[in-house]
Order: sequence, then C-alpha cells, then structure tokens
Amino acid sequence: MNTEVRVREAMNQKVIVIEPHATVADAAMLMANNNIGSVVVVEGENPIGIITERDITYSVAAIDLKPSLVKVKNIMSKNLKIISPNDILTKASKIMVKYNIRRLPVIEKGKLVGIISNKDILAIAPSQIEVLRELATMNHEKEDVPKEVPEWGTCENCGDYGVRIQEVNGIYVCDTCKEELEE
Repeated sequence: MNTEVRVREAMNQKVIVIEPHATVADAAMLMANNNIGSVVVVEGENPIGIITERDITYSVAAIDLKPSLVKVKNIMSKNLKIISPNDILTKASKIMVKYNIRRLPVIEKGKLVGIISNKDILAIAPSQIEVLRELATMNHEKEDVPKEVPEWGTCENCGDYGVRIQEVNGIYVCDTCKEELEE
C-alpha cells in the first residue's frame, strides 16, 4: 500500500507565465492581480526561469530601479529547479530546503503542467501525517518492532517542514518546539 502523496495531488495547475522581454512592472502586476508570489518565465512553452517578489524587491526596488524599465530576463532566476508531477511531496520538500526556494515548476514530458509551493505542501501535510500515524499504529499492533525516528521532517507542533525533528511526548517536533514542550 503506497501512502505517499504525489506532487500532482498538491500542485496548482493554473500557472501564470510571462515572456522574458516583459518588464518587471508587468510581472509585478500579474502577481498582484493573481495574488501570487511568482511567475514562471517562458519562451514559447518552454520554462526558462522564474521571477519572485523577492527578486523584484532585491534586484529592483532595493537599488531604486524603475520596474517599467527593467526586463524580466535581467533579474529572473535562471537555474530553474523543477519536479515531476509523479514525484512524491517529500522529494519536492527536500529540493525546496536544499536550494532555499519556495516554489517549484512542475514539468511533465518537457511541458509546464503546474507549480507547487511550500504552502501547497503544508496544506496537504497534516492529512499525510495522520495517514502515516494510523499506519504506524496498525504496524505497531501487528508486531513489536522498535520505532524508527526520522532525522528530518515536519514538526507536528508548529508545522515547520524540512527541519531536524525529535520525538517528544509521542509527537515529532523541531528543536524550538522541543524546548518549549520540555519547559
């Protein structure tokens, strides 16, 4: 029985895209109108980069450039990290943590089919934790095996993911929550 949640089940299929020759003002307007924090930069149908609110803040606003004069291609993140819709959420989380990013374009057969954010993963993670907890309980009832504690995961107290976790009072928590619970 496979209990892993696939990226396909959590991703957003509506991906807002922009051409590399568009202006940063255009990108900011797309983000504001769609209440999102990034747009994928495409040439034709091929994703070539991503531009985020952070890119705009650091590369335009912070150095007092005019957004209507700066091209998206000049500030976008070009080394695009991607994931397949068939990959598991754990893999997406690990990529996000490793590269300190919050969004991953989802690519299938070379085509952009969605985007997944850390918020998408967090939204589905509580239900995934419950399924895993039930399975662990059922397996524990079947045989008395030592419980394996994962080194990294999602804190069941604060919801932070991709953190070092430890078992405290029957739940997995991050170091910060561990200190609070032990006080």
